[in-house]
Amino acid sequence: MANQNGQNHASKPTDLNDLGARLNAAKAKYEAVPEVKDDGSMLGQAWRMSTELVVSVIVGLGLGYGIDVIFGSKPWGILIGLCFGFAAGIMTVLRTSAKMDAQNAGIPLGDDMPDDEDE
Repeated sequence: MANQNGQNHASKPTDLNDLGARLNAAKAKYEAVPEVKDDGSMLGQAWRMSTELVVSVIVGLGLGYGIDVIFGSKPWGILIGLCFGFAAGIMTVLRTSAKMDAQNAGIPLGDDMPDDEDE
């Protein structure tokens, strides 16, 4: 007759020791896996870069429009302001992406992915 755990044999003291050893091995294996944090910092950096680019262009346009109003040089101030704003935005995005690359320099990306060989 089976006991309440569904076993046909009586439990031995070594069974408990075996269970403890297996639990300790599983716990050690779980603790050995590095924790991956998904804090959204990369998404935040992407939003920051896109916002800085848009704001730079808008500020350049605004300054160019102001120059046009003051000096009466319509469309040249807006065009030059647009070019300067776009250049400033691109420089800011490149600077931020270089900083992100420097922060993630030691992290191997894609090393565990298999190579696609169509042979």
